[in-house]
Formats: sequence, structure tokens, C-alpha cells
Amino acid sequence: MTAYLASQTVARRCAMFGVMALLLAATPLSAQTTEPPKALSLAEVIDLRQHGVSSRQILRSARAYCISFSLDDSVRRQLSIAGGDTLLFGGLSNVCSTAKPPELPPLPSIIDDEFAQSSTSQGFTWSNPRCKARFETEGVRMENTATDAMCMVRYPSVEMPTDVQLDLEVAQLGSTKQGSVILGFGRQDRSGKYYSLSVSAERSVELCWNSDRQCNSLVKLAEVAAVQTDTASINHITVEVHHQDIIFLVNGKRVGQYTTDALVGGRLMVGVGPQSSVVFIRLRATPLRQ
Repeated sequence: MTAYLASQTVARRCAMFGVMALLLAATPLSAQTTEPPKALSLAEVIDLRQHGVSSRQILRSARAYCISFSLDDSVRRQLSIAGGDTLLFGGLSNVCSTAKPPELPPLPSIIDDEFAQSSTSQGFTWSNPRCKARFETEGVRMENTATDAMCMVRYPSVEMPTDVQLDLEVAQLGSTKQGSVILGFGRQDRSGKYYSLSVSAERSVELCWNSDRQCNSLVKLAEVAAVQTDTASINHITVEVHHQDIIFLVNGKRVGQYTTDALVGGRLMVGVGPQSSVVFIRLRATPLRQ
């Protein structure tokens, strides 16, 4: 009786697709749908296995029509209870699936520094009296009264991987008309050279390769609407490094990209441009999945 039910189940499925093929052949092309046959569901696979259909037969159908589920631990348990064997598990893991893979959680942060609560900024000192840093309620204010020089400081970080996302959160960018904030990355210990992304109160965004204290401009953009210049606004500056590709965003909006001629790794720097007064709130570095 079991064998009879199993053969009937398979026969019904085969008959269904056979009838569909005949109908399509007899239907004008303009009236035919382009929807493919539905993938095998977990319930169908379990039903076939419980009615004695062999793993090989089930896998033939799965290869032809795909499956609509992922083979996780819960599914394996259900199939095992239904009589699934290693042949079935191995075969289903290699067939096409219409199920969306689960989203992996983000990797733990390498750096998550809230400047108002950390002591990192105690090391933010300069020999130049025009560069200053002081604690405030929101974070650490960096000030630069010079008219022609940046105030940059090395952030005490480990060497960043070549797949990493850097996020810098700042306030009061627009407190001065020419104010700018700078995030440095890829700093080389021996040469001191590094990449930098600057965002200004004039809504300009610039990616530089810094060598001998000079900015060699790689990408320069003007009138970037995503930049917030109101003194009450907070700006989120993001740099994504993917091996040799540098992608930069302002307040969640992608504004530019650049491809280097070598892998981008190294340490971090932070700072402000000439005539700037900016509050640094938070710095994060999160590795990206390859």
C-alpha cells in the first residue's frame, strides 16, 4: 500500500507537468506565461520520503526544479525524522535553491570609541599652539586657528585590515565658514604617508594621498548636498575599504569612489583643516566580510 501511494504521488507530479507541457504546446505564444515550475517545498520532499520515494528520485526532481528551502539544522532534523539519509542530505546541499540565504550578523568592531567617555583623546596634543583639543559634553572639540595648515593626530589604532568600514561622527562642522574635518587611513608607519577624506562646511568632499604633508588630490567634489552645515546637525562620514577600492559616503549617501594601485591597509589619523572647530563624537572601525 505504501509503495502504491508513493508511486501515485510521483505519478501525480509527473502528470501535472505533462499536462502543463501539452497545454503550453496548444496555447498561442502570446497567451503563454513565462513563470517556471515551482521549486520543491520541504513539505513535498518530506511527503515523498515518507511514502517511500527513494533519495535518488527526489534528487532528480530537486535538480530539475530546485528547492524552496535552505538546508539548515532544523530542516535536517525534519528530513531525518522522515527517513532522510546521507545521500539525500548531500544531494540537496548541492542543488539550486530559491530560498534567500540568512543575513550574517556584522563582525565585531575593531574600534568603537565614544570620545566623551574614553581617554583616547588625552593623547591628542600638538607642538603647534594653533592646534588644540578639549573635552566637551558631546565629545572632544578639535580647534585649528591656523590659516594654511591642518591639525592631524595619529589615532592609537592597530593596523586596519584591507576590508574595513570606518565611521566618524562629528558635530558643529558649520561652526566656522571654512571648517573641515579629516579622517586619515592607510597610514604607513615607515613613510608616514596616508589617505585622507575631508568634508568641509562649504559642502566639498576631497580624497587625498598625503605625502610630505601635502595633499595630492585624487577625487574632489563640490556642492555635496548630503553634507549638513547647520551647527546643530551631526555629520556621519564613512569610508569603506575593499582591498584597492575606496568608497566614501556622507550621512549614508554614497558620494564617490576611487581605485588605488595597491592594497589599502595601515593605521588611522583624525584632524581638522584650517580655521576649524569641530566636535568629534564617535569613531568606529568594523571589518567587512569578504
